[in-house]
Order: sequence, then structure tokens, then C-alpha cells
Amino acid sequence: MKIILIAVDTLRADRLGCYGYKKASISPHINALAERGILFEEMIAENNVTQSAFVTMMTGKNPHQHGIVNMKPTRISPKLIPLAQILQKNGYQTAAVDCNYKITGQPNPWFKKGYQTYMDPSEQLNTHFTLPAQEINQKAIPWIKKHRNVSNFFLFLHYWEPHYPYMPDNSFAKWAEQHSTSRTSKEVPLKAVMREPLWSFIQKYNPREYPAGKIRQLYDGSVKQADHYIGELISTLSDLGILNETLIVLVADHGESLGEHRIYFDHHGLYEPTIHVPLIISCPDKLPKNKRITALCQHADLLPTILDIAGVKTPKAIGPIDGRSLLPVIEGKQQEIRPFVISCEANWQLKRCIRTHQWKLIQSLEKDVYGNPRWELYNLKQDPAENKNVLKQYPNVARKLKNQMNLWVKSMLTKYKKKDPLTCGIKVRLHRATVAEEEKVKQRLSELGY
Repeated sequence: MKIILIAVDTLRADRLGCYGYKKASISPHINALAERGILFEEMIAENNVTQSAFVTMMTGKNPHQHGIVNMKPTRISPKLIPLAQILQKNGYQTAAVDCNYKITGQPNPWFKKGYQTYMDPSEQLNTHFTLPAQEINQKAIPWIKKHRNVSNFFLFLHYWEPHYPYMPDNSFAKWAEQHSTSRTSKEVPLKAVMREPLWSFIQKYNPREYPAGKIRQLYDGSVKQADHYIGELISTLSDLGILNETLIVLVADHGESLGEHRIYFDHHGLYEPTIHVPLIISCPDKLPKNKRITALCQHADLLPTILDIAGVKTPKAIGPIDGRSLLPVIEGKQQEIRPFVISCEANWQLKRCIRTHQWKLIQSLEKDVYGNPRWELYNLKQDPAENKNVLKQYPNVARKLKNQMNLWVKSMLTKYKKKDPLTCGIKVRLHRATVAEEEKVKQRLSELGY
């Protein structure tokens, strides 16, 4: 089987037309892919940063088992066998167009394991954040053409749009501006709402000091650009006559907050903009078309699902996995595969949450820099934007979810004889004061002679 795993970094589910975004023309090619396959409405990331998400996707193991929960330069255990290595040992030609092996600033060879060909198009750039989708395709399309007649291949593609700094080409930026309903002025200045050190990162790529509304437009333009080049890739498969026989899996590692809950242009927090991500699976020769599935799923489900569809047995050597194959729900044999998903974060904040179809309970393990309470409960059916914390109105619901989450964590740590990965602490601590508040404090201290 030909398999292409497409990961679109930092892509919110609700920014795609097929997931209900009011500007459906933002993603015509991804929309069409969903029509040719299966769209999973509630795909929830177990963590909100790239390194953790990809270790989970490629191993089928939850962060509470593999232990990677932030962007610290961390040695990933060689005992973790990734998807590419499994497929290679089963006769697949394997390749990746990716730069995960160096995203933490230090090379991590684990991300290259199992690939006979590993292409990093960011080698000539100062940062992979500005890697354009066009350069991904310039590596991927020739490889596909060369291997078009190979019966079994696996290609992993990592598109970086729409990760900040959101730098779409002019045509896509103009599209976003023409289709924008977002205010580009009369908003609170970013300095007044952002914290360091995130503020310095945002400012580094925002020399024109665009307001929040303008930056949101650029995010949409970046989504549009990624969709365009994914469309180019799919057109290549069609022209080669191999589209219908190719299993295409499109997913995001995490989403992005664009000002919700006072989080601007980053993916910390365990709110829906960050952990609710798209998942689309298409293979017209083997799978249903134009199907939507509501079952809760997570990143760890990708490995067993891909192996199941390809008819490759999960090797015993990889040890226990936490993901479950989605093929039974695709075939209609099951309606659900789990009652809830547990997500965690330890990059800028230290939090954990439990999410069901209706409810989300968020626990902050440290004092929240935004002033949020230790526990937050949201009724996602009535309040999908998570604007109202209903903890006091539904204490029994909160108590049940808290017990479920605590029991799950305890059972995972006991089962795998692990320490809680969140005890490692966060990578970088956000300042509690906004940049504007800090400047006022410094000015006052200066006036007092300090």
C-alpha cells in the first residue's frame, strides 16, 4: 500500500471549511480530501507542542508513557520504535520531508529512525518556522514520481504553515485580507496583553507592529497557502494515476490560540483552539467516502490505524501501545473506542485536562499566569468557546471527571512504572505580568531611585 502521512503544524480544526469555518474557500483541497474520505470530528491532541505530539503519533504511546511533554532538548529512548521503522521492516520504501530532528535546537536522531530517505528542506534557513510549503513539495513530488510504481511506500510530510510567524505569500495574504471579518484596529495593543518571553518572539517577526486582527488574517493566509500546496501534492497523485490507491492521513500536531483566553499566537493552554485538531483519512479504493465520525480519538490512534488499514501486524517488539485502531469505527462496527481523552502541557504552563464529548475539566498544577482558577469546567455542548467556567454549577460532574482523570493517571504510571512526566516542570516560565505592566513597574522603581 502507498501511504502518505501529512502533518500540518499548528492547524486548528475550526479553521478549515470542512470543519465548519465560515470561510469555506480557505481550504478547498483539504475539503475535497474529506469528501473522498473520512473526517473525524473530535480528534484531540494529548499534548500541545510539536515534539511530544510527533512522538505520540509515531509510537502509539501516550505522553504519560513515553515521557515527552515539552520542547526541552530531550533524548528520546531508542527503545521507542516509530511507525516508519515498523513499515520499513515490512518491506516499505520509507521517506520523510521533515525537520523534526532539530526542532528543539539540538539534533535528535530518533526522528530519522526508519527512513531510508530523510530530506530536510530547512537546512539553508535560520529557522524552520519560516519553511514554506512550496519547498516541502519540491522534495516530496520528485520522490513520489520516482516511486510511483513501488507497491508499498510510506512518505511523511511535515508542512509548517500555519505556525507563527504566519508569512504567507502575497496572493494568500491578499485573499485573507479580502475575506477577513476580523478587526485589524481598535484592539488592545499586544504589549498590554502578552507576557515575556513570548512577547519577544512575537515582536521579532512583527516589525510593523501589526495589531492582533491583522495577524489573525495572516494566520488564515497561511492556512490557505498550506491548503494550496497540499492540493498540488494531491493533483500529482491524481496525474500519476495512484490517488485512489494511496492512503492519505492528514492531521495536525496541535492548534493555535489567536487571542482566545488571552493567549495570542501560540499553542499553550488546553482549550479547544489548541487541542482540537483535524484528522482526515482517505483511500477511495479501500475506505468509505464522505463519512464523518464523531468518536473521540487521539494522536496515539494513528499508528494502530495505519497498520490496521495496511494489513501490517503490530509487532510485539514495540511493547504496549495506548492508541486504538479507528478501523472498527470507520467500518461501523463500533461507535466509540474510549469515553474520554486526557491531555497535558508542560512547556509554558503545567496543566492537565480530561475531555469527553460534552465536558472538559482543566487542572492547573501551578498558579496560572493569566489568573485562571486551579480548576475549570466547561460544558462544550452549550459553550463550545469555553467562555463560562461552570464548576460551581456542576460540582458532581467536576468531581466525577476529577476522579476519572486521577484514576487514569495513576493507572498509567503504575502500568508503565513511570514518574508523572509533568513533574519534570515547564520548559520556559511565562512572566506573570504583561509587558506593559512590567514597564510600569520598572518606571516606578526608577522614579524611586532603584
